[in-house]
Amino acid sequence: MNPGSSRFLIACAVIVLFLNVFLLFYAIPHLSSRMGILYNQDKYADGYDELATSLAHGDGYRFYPDTAPTLMREPGYPFLLAGIFRIFGNNLTAVKIVNLLLAFATAALLMKIAAKISGNPVVVFGSALLFLFHPGVLIAESRGGVETLFTFCVVLFVLLLYRALETDSWLDYVACGCALGLTVLVRSTLMLFPIIALACLLVIFKRKLFPSTIKIGLTIASMLLILSPWIIRNFQLTGKFVPTASVLGISAHSGQYVCENLTNENSRKDVDRRGAAERRRLAIELGLPFKDVQDAYYQYFYNTGDELRFSSFLMNRVTDKYKSSPDLFVSCASSNLFDFWFAGKTNNSTKMNIALQIPYLLLAIGGFVVSWRKHQIQKVIVPIALIIYTIAVYAPILAQARYSVSVVPFVSVLACVALAHIFAMFGEKRPVFS
Repeated sequence: MNPGSSRFLIACAVIVLFLNVFLLFYAIPHLSSRMGILYNQDKYADGYDELATSLAHGDGYRFYPDTAPTLMREPGYPFLLAGIFRIFGNNLTAVKIVNLLLAFATAALLMKIAAKISGNPVVVFGSALLFLFHPGVLIAESRGGVETLFTFCVVLFVLLLYRALETDSWLDYVACGCALGLTVLVRSTLMLFPIIALACLLVIFKRKLFPSTIKIGLTIASMLLILSPWIIRNFQLTGKFVPTASVLGISAHSGQYVCENLTNENSRKDVDRRGAAERRRLAIELGLPFKDVQDAYYQYFYNTGDELRFSSFLMNRVTDKYKSSPDLFVSCASSNLFDFWFAGKTNNSTKMNIALQIPYLLLAIGGFVVSWRKHQIQKVIVPIALIIYTIAVYAPILAQARYSVSVVPFVSVLACVALAHIFAMFGEKRPVFS
């Protein structure tokens, strides 16, 4: 790269940064009066600010000073948020700036992944641009939620997995496992992905069974090592092995309740709130004391064991429901395949998500087809496997469009493979894969 091209790339990066700042701090806030009923921007989500406030004030990892230590959320994002609160106070502008920096760091890592897939500039630079300007990513940057940090961790893990696949070094598999452990500390979605990675090694990369199993075993062991402080803490509180969070039962109940009760006449947000009221009633019936916060989505228990028991109760209740009605399970899982990409809190936000997501998805499918026809599926198998795996995790439980933010980087890479192919057909003759 010559000095002239370097200056050009720096100028482009500055322009992209300026546009993101403009959208994040001016355009989105000024549209909030119209978007407020569509998206939860400019606010905190899922109680992360409550956990961060308790941590910042020295009250421990709990939602309120008088409630029990919780397992309901993985600790990665609350600890980051607590650090921001300690330095800047409860300042959403500071949170947005951190989210912006995380998004650009994710884009930088994504370009490294894209360069391993294709040397075509459309793929390398286009994937970062499609990611940074994806509406879901911009909304995620505008609020205090886990999506931006989680996406960064997922992309870091995938980059290190690519490196491990290239070098086949056990040290790189250990590094990959450490990155996966950090990712699971933020959100546990990818905990079982090493099994998929092993299948890819054996089927796609034609590696031998025994050495591949050993190396994936090292990845899993490294992940568990990073998770060990959280696992030990949870065992000390409950006497049980809890490697992730205790929110699974709530998520499963929410997904089943919404699936059964959502109609064209009511919004997902209203039905979800009725599901929360149903969980409140069930907790009271079970005699599990909790802090009764007005309009609370979650129940904040005074005993950590009660929190775990309630989650198990809800999970068993949902499982029994699906066993007695397999058709309901199939219907809910099928709905979640749609919801993962498009479902918003209101009917209007869902329609907006459909309009925004479909171009990305169509191009991504095109990128998969191009890779298949050019016999380059090995280069893109990791992003494809991760997208399919992530959908499979959410489909039986609960899905919303915001859950798809973590796979937007990989959708963007595949989309740019299709764009590069189109440009090669009708314009510049540079090959997609080289």
